[in-house]
Amino acid sequence: WLKPLRPKQAWPLGRLRVLLAMAQGGREVPPAFRCASTGLPLYMPVVTTQGVAYSYAALFEMFMESGGLPICKETKERITFFPAVCLPLHHYLLEEFAGPMKGRAKQDDATLSQKYGFQMPNVPDAPDQPGDLGLLEELECVVSGEIAYEPCVLSSGSIVSASCVPEGGFRRDPNRLVACALHGQAPKKSRAVEAVLQARFSQEYNDRGMELARKGIEASGKYASGECVKFPAEWHSFWGLGCDGCGVWPIRGSAWQDAECKDAAGFHLCGPCYDLGFHKRVLSGRFNQSRLPKNRMERVAETECF
Repeated sequence: WLKPLRPKQAWPLGRLRVLLAMAQGGREVPPAFRCASTGLPLYMPVVTTQGVAYSYAALFEMFMESGGLPICKETKERITFFPAVCLPLHHYLLEEFAGPMKGRAKQDDATLSQKYGFQMPNVPDAPDQPGDLGLLEELECVVSGEIAYEPCVLSSGSIVSASCVPEGGFRRDPNRLVACALHGQAPKKSRAVEAVLQARFSQEYNDRGMELARKGIEASGKYASGECVKFPAEWHSFWGLGCDGCGVWPIRGSAWQDAECKDAAGFHLCGPCYDLGFHKRVLSGRFNQSRLPKNRMERVAETECF
């Protein structure tokens, strides 16, 4: 971890960002692609249900330092889920701002490892298919199969169009390859993901908007409210445990853990993610934990402290 030097006379923040971008061999990163907590360029970006983008390490630090649920820096609402990395946003930033991203990677990797003993998630640095076609495929709504218009991001990292958010939100991820529980998530539009679409695929994005208008579909989404279900007050809260499936924190109701995972972070699931068999399909969790789908899962006792 490198503590930034403080000059005797404070430089304007905007000027410092320009100098930092020049030093790192890249142009300045626009505000749309900056972390809501730190103001630094997004690295391993995650998008909350409220549609706000944070760097992975920065949001995790907010969860760790909060006495309860962290409060969003922009909306001032409580953040209930710790999201998975938004892959298309991550891939776009790595390609478009390679210089700044290298510096951010070193900084955030060190923060998570040295301060908390956790690893950053192991995610690919580029789409499976090279070029714009691969990125465009990642930016498709997992419900409609079309380019996501007014894009919203679920805590699993899946992207949906605002118009595809159902009444009552999503109970489970619409991407069958993920299929974790989502507890009625009804995410709001992500400005950061929309900025990627407008920067790289403006014609396709505008065409999709006009198509929805011709069909009389409300593009902004009638139910894209940024909310999720209200957990019953009588449910037990496992403070200190987050779900490696949907990202809910703390886990409420029932909690399950991988009895054979040796990593410091462990591997834990909420009851609905366990019931959906999420643990049978994954080799890791939110922090690059090492595990096998055949590992034995056991229920966590409510008397256990974390």
